Amino acid sequence: MEIDASTKVGAILQEYPELTDWFMDMGLCGCGSDSGMMWTLERLAKEKNMDIAALLDDIKERIA
Repeated sequence: MEIDASTKVGAILQEYPELTDWFMDMGLCGCGSDSGMMWTLERLAKEKNMDIAALLDDIKERIA
């Protein structure tokens, strides 16, 4: 799976369910019409005031 800024959180969790707790620790919620699971990584980074490059690097390290 190619992971980039446009990848949705839910797609990552389908492929790598072991990251669920890590995403939940960031405060993502899987409920409601604006569920964090449907966010792209770019939106996650913006909403959580994170650097997108650092977020991508962290995810790639965790799935390596």
